[in-house]
Amino acid sequence: MTPLYCSTSVDRCDSAGYILDFELTEQQVYASARIIGALEGRHHLLLYAVTGAGKTEMTFAAVSRARQNGMNVAFVSPRIDVVKEVYIRLERAFSGSAISLMYDGVKQVRGHHFVVCTIHQLYNYIDHFDFVIVDETDAFPLPEDPLLMQSISRACREGASIIYMSATPSRKLIRRVGKENVVILPERYHGYKLAIPNIRYIDVGKGVYRNRVPAVCIKELEGVLNAGRKVMVFFPDIALMKKMHQLMQREFPTIETVYSADPDRDGKVARMRAGETDILFTTTILERGVTFDRLDIIIIHAERFSKESLVQMCGRVGRKRTDPIGNICFMAAYRTSSITAAQKMLKSFNAGSIKI
Repeated sequence: MTPLYCSTSVDRCDSAGYILDFELTEQQVYASARIIGALEGRHHLLLYAVTGAGKTEMTFAAVSRARQNGMNVAFVSPRIDVVKEVYIRLERAFSGSAISLMYDGVKQVRGHHFVVCTIHQLYNYIDHFDFVIVDETDAFPLPEDPLLMQSISRACREGASIIYMSATPSRKLIRRVGKENVVILPERYHGYKLAIPNIRYIDVGKGVYRNRVPAVCIKELEGVLNAGRKVMVFFPDIALMKKMHQLMQREFPTIETVYSADPDRDGKVARMRAGETDILFTTTILERGVTFDRLDIIIIHAERFSKESLVQMCGRVGRKRTDPIGNICFMAAYRTSSITAAQKMLKSFNAGSIKI
């Protein structure tokens, strides 16, 4: 039996200076001020922001102020990949601060005053944090597990401020914070519009399980590579992904596949980021928290995904200033309400007409 150790935390201040390699837009400055207002007013806030709006950077000023005043800060997410990406960005910006990183199997603890972790790690804390930022609030398993939401409150001190961030927040979350505490950010930080997906109606799985890859799939991939770009291809299940990978290896020998239980998951993401991989077959494990340059997206059997997942997958393209517009292809056997709703939501962000 593993012994359980408890300790009382001792508050410590930190200079918490940070560096941004770009200037915040007017929209980001407004959001940053609202976050500081929530911190000082000890209330909660929801950033309802388009994917690629630069949400993480909007929190920096409030994080700095909290740490300078000896407040304990946590930046949390349900997804490991999001936590890893955020940690890299925070370490780069707050280079003089000791930041702890914790997720399943990894604990780099440098004090418990500035923590980046998955939400499950909050079970280690009771009445500890003064300022908590919850990224990707709608991501599985958080909406389906009320105990996880309770763990956030349990880890907070009385009067703590919680900042929720999402591109696809639930009605329940909006009601939780109150409409007056929702900040809508319809533009990406670089000012370009979101890419709107094209739809090709085709039953990809039907052909793949008959040992035939539809010609349209091969043509789409060739078009991406010929344009000097790379592509993530999302699949609704691992079996279909592996079968299609097997059939396409001869045509595209450098294709890699990745999923949650893949032992080389981190290595494959790193090779994609380094430009060593041009085609990455993936499940929804990479629908959030990753940014690649010159990236296009193909979604196989788009009819099998929720609106939220479709919007998040579409949000992987056009995230860089150097490549603000990407290409998205939905391959669907038929149109669904989720496909229609995802397209409508993307167009609403582009028109600045998102409502709550």
